[in-house]
Amino acid sequence: MYLNKQRMKQLMNKKTGGNYNQFSRMLNVDTGQLHRILNSNSNAGPKFLSKVAAYCFFENIDFNDYVFYEGQQPPKKIETGLTHY
Repeated sequence: MYLNKQRMKQLMNKKTGGNYNQFSRMLNVDTGQLHRILNSNSNAGPKFLSKVAAYCFFENIDFNDYVFYEGQQPPKKIETGLTHY
């Protein structure tokens, strides 16, 4: 299972205006870890994905919109509209 980074950036932009600190608090993860996962080749581990799943559950968001599974093609790059980090 892999994180759909583009979709997560869209969600962060929608919920916090692209604010990594605020979004990391909402997910209950470290800000540096969130930034590293979303902006580098780092993959989200099971602990991080479980935090995203919990957030999605409590916000009534479909978790499957933010992950893709091994064997699936990763989604094509989507413009996020982020103007700052």
